Amino acid sequence: MNAYLFTAVATRSQVRPVAGRYGETNTVQTWDSCATQIVFGDAPDEAQQQFETWLRATPAGEEPAEVSIRKIAAAQFVDQLFTESGSAPLNWPEILKQIESVAESTPMDDFEQGYWVDVNQVVRPDKLSFSANTLQSDVPEEIRSGLNWSSDKKFLFILSVLSPLAPPVEPADDLETDGSESDEPPDEDTGNSEPLSIGELYGTFPQALDKEAAAIIQARNSVVAAWLWRQYAANTQLAANAIRIEPWCGAVGLDGADGK
Repeated sequence: MNAYLFTAVATRSQVRPVAGRYGETNTVQTWDSCATQIVFGDAPDEAQQQFETWLRATPAGEEPAEVSIRKIAAAQFVDQLFTESGSAPLNWPEILKQIESVAESTPMDDFEQGYWVDVNQVVRPDKLSFSANTLQSDVPEEIRSGLNWSSDKKFLFILSVLSPLAPPVEPADDLETDGSESDEPPDEDTGNSEPLSIGELYGTFPQALDKEAAAIIQARNSVVAAWLWRQYAANTQLAANAIRIEPWCGAVGLDGADGK
């Protein structure tokens, strides 16, 4: 069974209670949201169907939501767990147990993990440090001082390898169009807000950018995680691709995976 990383931007409409001058009333609210999930399946189409089912589900006790999916980006996971001591085949049941154990016993400190670091600037594919220890000294002090560098403390990171951005399409001069050939999805009638354009969508939800691959990395911080990937990808066609590093997002489609 394969594992895939899915991200979707969707426009949701739902009846929700709103407090007003004369008490609580129900009104239709519409908003754009982004969701990411790891999905297990034998094939991409099967996994995407599971993801869309999960995405459209309404939590118990809430009014059913109308969900219009604007964009889905997906990538298959590299079948290795990257660690500072080397790589090993991914054992997803063990990964899920580890995530559950960490969530129950360890207070999460997002700052020391380093999700805030622009790893594309700090860990450049054309100037890789020799080792994790030399990497620490190569990172600027204002970034280095905020990260966990203890080798006894490791975190699991989700890394996405982004597709190259396509150049913007310039409209032809004096050409009128009704939008039928636009690359943008058609606008939906959302009631109280307009859906994001494609440009706004990527600006607001950069995690929805198209992806070439995904990886699970265990490291002391996001900078080391990015360095481990750059080392692995150095002699591949993905060597120069931009990357994103994010925390655990939840998983569906495997025993023990409940989407959390």
